[in-house]
Amino acid sequence: MEKISNGKGLLTASRDSANTYHMPNPYRMLVISFAFVMFVGALLLWTPWAREAGAPPTHFVDAAFTAVSCVSVTGLATVDTYVHWSWFGKIVMTILIQLGGLGIMSFTTMAAYMLGQRIGLENRLILQEALGQNTQHGLLTLLKKVMGLTFFVEAIGALAYSFQLYPYMGIVAIPYGIMQAVSTFCNAGFVFFDNNLPYVMVTNWGFTMITTLLIIIGGFGYIPLFDLLNHWQHKQGTLTLHTKIMLCGTAILIVGGTLCILGLEWNNPGTLGPLSPLDKLQASYFQAVTPRTAGIATLDYGQMHHDTAFLSIVLMFIGAGPNSTGGGIKVSTIVLIWAAAITIFTGKKNPELFGWRLSTQQIYQAFGVAFFSTIVLIWGAFILSWVEHFTFLDDLFEVTSAFGTVGLTRGITPYLSDVSKWTLIVVMFIGRVGVLSVIGAVALRRKPNPPITYPEGQVLL
Repeated sequence: MEKISNGKGLLTASRDSANTYHMPNPYRMLVISFAFVMFVGALLLWTPWAREAGAPPTHFVDAAFTAVSCVSVTGLATVDTYVHWSWFGKIVMTILIQLGGLGIMSFTTMAAYMLGQRIGLENRLILQEALGQNTQHGLLTLLKKVMGLTFFVEAIGALAYSFQLYPYMGIVAIPYGIMQAVSTFCNAGFVFFDNNLPYVMVTNWGFTMITTLLIIIGGFGYIPLFDLLNHWQHKQGTLTLHTKIMLCGTAILIVGGTLCILGLEWNNPGTLGPLSPLDKLQASYFQAVTPRTAGIATLDYGQMHHDTAFLSIVLMFIGAGPNSTGGGIKVSTIVLIWAAAITIFTGKKNPELFGWRLSTQQIYQAFGVAFFSTIVLIWGAFILSWVEHFTFLDDLFEVTSAFGTVGLTRGITPYLSDVSKWTLIVVMFIGRVGVLSVIGAVALRRKPNPPITYPEGQVLL
């Protein structure tokens, strides 16, 4: 081992015989940290104390499925959350959701910092990857701001939920409001109170606005949120390119999704049909927001038209923003792919957005994320369609919901076989950690590229 300097102190790295430094693999540590917490969570939920006294014993696959669904902030459930789990089980689930939403390394790093421990290079690299930063400068300051914003928004959400649930549940609305606020802000999709209650609140504007605002704020991304707050406070400067992309992308997906769902489901007797025109608009807006990795539903997705279900699959696949509590391939990824594709028709040499030229490396990464994510979906849908008797649309919907860490279902989750449950566990894990992180965790160390330039070849397209 040898100490090297990064300008802010001595860091530890290993040197091999070729005199090259091997830095810790942040992807590998990130994957291991999530896997470890998921395993511990599964063991805790497997204990008798985690289930209600009259509930049947929890099979380990269901405990593991729930733990992974919590840490990956998905929300798919093989057992009824409200009926099966005890208070201890629900508290464990809430903690797992909070850890998964903010990131395990964020919590461990903040705990070490508060205890006065030194934050080493390895933890800084992992935290840098978890927060989606290109540099280690200001990581701890950013982490404190992330923690502060999260707990502040969740506290406001818990208070609002408590008032909304009190007429239905009484004083227990307070603890349920806290747990639900954590679940909603972290885009987890679990409903800790009676699962039928959201369907009762389909016409409740208070419940709709509380839930959708928490979902949008949690899924927008911390970095663009701080950029917006800074711009609003100082009334000067311009927003960053990423913030502009997130604002435009989010608005297009929400408005477009609302109008499409409203038109497709307007006369459907199983969804919007019985509602008034204003309530139809409200319910369509809610269903346009929730597929973007949140998973709470006020309409029965099993009763929706196939076109609407496929639209929801698209929204779930796109997901939320980077550096957020949401999943999917991310809004910015799909915007970069669109910008690169549209360049073919504009005749421009480089993709551009809002007066900025887009990085070629980021374009490659965007296409890589979309490609490998599609492979995961195909693999998962193939296995479910092979072992289950449901329609292919239901299977694809379930797999996309798991990968996008959404939690929506067309009603098939409790009836899945163990093979399908373990398949979705893997899909949820990959969806939360990210395909590039998984690849980076198992890939061999890259060697320096040789100073060779190959002749350009031509391929027919």
